[in-house]
Amino acid sequence: MSVSDMDNESLPQKVDYDLDSHLILGRQKKWKKIIEWIITIIGWLVMLMYVSYVIYGNIALRNGWEVPNVGVFSREMLLEVDKYYIILFVLLLLSLIGFMLWKKYNRDRFGSYRRREFRPDVGTAEIAEKFGLSEEQVKQMQSDRITVLEHNIIPEELGMGKK
Repeated sequence: MSVSDMDNESLPQKVDYDLDSHLILGRQKKWKKIIEWIITIIGWLVMLMYVSYVIYGNIALRNGWEVPNVGVFSREMLLEVDKYYIILFVLLLLSLIGFMLWKKYNRDRFGSYRRREFRPDVGTAEIAEKFGLSEEQVKQMQSDRITVLEHNIIPEELGMGKK
């Protein structure tokens, strides 16, 4: 008997677990959080300084302006980095071409396979039967932007509906 031949009754499974136990809560000590934040801020500042220095430095080199030395950032660094722009651009193009060829290969090789089986769409009658409503009520709920329920229509045996 294949999986598609088995009738597993639409949503009868009882899910009984504590959702809060799946949440990951930080239990880090306050001094460690402070050190983490300080290091993160310093790291972002160094990266932003580098990017802004490279942008300004390239504009300054093109226009003949003065390029100041700021710590480890210097005119020589900018001239050295300039050599690698073409290499990085070529690598970017080769990567894009490689990904496009890989996508085409996967589509040609595996695109015709239909390995996934999907259940048919749930109709209004099934929803009405499951929740004990009339079809008109279901259609009304689906068409309204806001639905206010007078009582909980989710059956107890659906697990999370009882919370």
